[in-house]
Amino acid sequence: MSEVLSRISVNQMTSQIKQMLAVLESQDLLPVVQLAHKKMQKAGVTPVLSEVEAVTALKQYYALPILEAPCQQFAISAVVDEYWHWHVLDTRAWRDFCNVTYGKMMHHVPLDPDNIQEFERVRALYKETREMLVLHFGDQVNEKAYPEIKGDGKDVVICTFDYCVTSQLFD
Repeated sequence: MSEVLSRISVNQMTSQIKQMLAVLESQDLLPVVQLAHKKMQKAGVTPVLSEVEAVTALKQYYALPILEAPCQQFAISAVVDEYWHWHVLDTRAWRDFCNVTYGKMMHHVPLDPDNIQEFERVRALYKETREMLVLHFGDQVNEKAYPEIKGDGKDVVICTFDYCVTSQLFD
């Protein structure tokens, strides 16, 4: 396991989890990040994260379904969501990434911030997601990528992915 995911404690991991993390680590996410930066800059927006920070934040987020319960929902920050959307929008590349990394498609679930009940659920889910990131990655979790919620959280909480690993990888 190389740089981004090597900070995770491997003592309690099965060989299957280690293998899945190695596959995730081998994925080249730099083109996705570069495209997102290009689109942001074209829109007059200065990226919050550097290329390296964005790749790291994506890989940490993508590691959660491997490290946590195989059938769980996770919320993403608005900052990291910018990169994830550019990844998801290239549907063939996204499908291939999911199939290689997880053995199954990971689906994007948008959030309507005007649906108060759903927003509160996802807000709580984001706090849990952030806690899981800190648990697994410690001080390597970038506060710019995954900020703590202050106030109502509408500037932080954006959407979720709905993913359930039911493949043979966890059998």
